[in-house]
Amino acid sequence: MDYRELCLLWAARETGIIDAVMFHAGTPVEIAAETGVTERAARITLAAMAELGYLETVDGEYEATNRALGLFAKTDVRSIGRMPHYMDCLDSWLALPETMRTGDAPEPSEEWTTDFMGAMATIDETTVRTCVTEAVHETPRAERVLDIGGGPGEFSKEFARRGFDVTLFDRPDVIEVDEKFLEHEPVELVPGDATDDLPTGFDLAFCSRVAHALGPDENRALLENAFGALSPGGVAVFTDKVRGWADDAALFGAHMLAVTENGDTYDETRFREWFEGAGFESVDVRDIPGTQQQAIIGHRPRH
Repeated sequence: MDYRELCLLWAARETGIIDAVMFHAGTPVEIAAETGVTERAARITLAAMAELGYLETVDGEYEATNRALGLFAKTDVRSIGRMPHYMDCLDSWLALPETMRTGDAPEPSEEWTTDFMGAMATIDETTVRTCVTEAVHETPRAERVLDIGGGPGEFSKEFARRGFDVTLFDRPDVIEVDEKFLEHEPVELVPGDATDDLPTGFDLAFCSRVAHALGPDENRALLENAFGALSPGGVAVFTDKVRGWADDAALFGAHMLAVTENGDTYDETRFREWFEGAGFESVDVRDIPGTQQQAIIGHRPRH
């Protein structure tokens, strides 16, 4: 994506241009009057948004296209896409100097969870299938799967399609969103904090793209709880960007500095420390083919 597109849409959102053209006004003059931007700014912004496919002209006025409705109306998480989350992240990146000074990331907006879920739902099906296959190969006799921090449920749905009994565990605000669009899926939804406690009795604890959002102490607690969630002989499979393996892992750590309170990316030694400290054996790290992620795998002893 051209950085100019992201910055333009962010500025249009911040000035109220997007809300105005979506719901109230259709000409540069009307947009300028409603939002307080100059007519020149309104004219240029609307023309650029039309060129990018977010608007179209109908009878001399700008109207939102289907692409824009999915992005900004947010009637369905699956139609939101990545752009609103990218704009939320830009808010945090612009505040990064202050975060560096204080150690405190900015408070997320009210729309953060919905926008984040929309972005996570865009993960391509090939990556989902590949990650799930990696996990299934490690524990082919598994029946019950716990998807820790499963977000919009893309991995949970794939496990369910393969015949597993699936429980998706995530924060209450995420589960509230999930209930609206996973209601017809054979996936049990359980709210909670994975660093506090997890349900038990599972053969496979799967956790994708969560560890980087947590600090070291939180990850230790998460791994201890994942161990406790497994029946003897169960397997934990975490997927993430591992420093020293993924080319952009350190830069992604900088992204965590901008958007989370404690998150970072971690190397193989740190993951092994957490897994082994929780009691896992035969800990292994491997590339997931066709992705920029690695699988970190640990086995709970049978006795």
